[in-house]
Amino acid sequence: MNTSWMWPNSAGGVEGAVIEEGKVRWFDEPGCACGSNDSEQTIADFLEKGPRFLQPPQDVLTEMQATAQALLKKPPRERRNRLILY
Repeated sequence: MNTSWMWPNSAGGVEGAVIEEGKVRWFDEPGCACGSNDSEQTIADFLEKGPRFLQPPQDVLTEMQATAQALLKKPPRERRNRLILY
């Protein structure tokens, strides 16, 4: 299951998102190697209200929503084990 995405923005740069540790972390220009996300929201908030900080293309958004739904359905112990394996 894919948990990270990148896409071009209208200014010719790149934006991205990662789903981990129960959150969606949003990155504007992640290639800057600054190592931190710009904004984050919980998976539940993302599924209920949509992206709050960046707007991915529809195909990316659809995949992100499917991943978020699948992660929410996993038992907490399985989610924790998944993070340890990475």
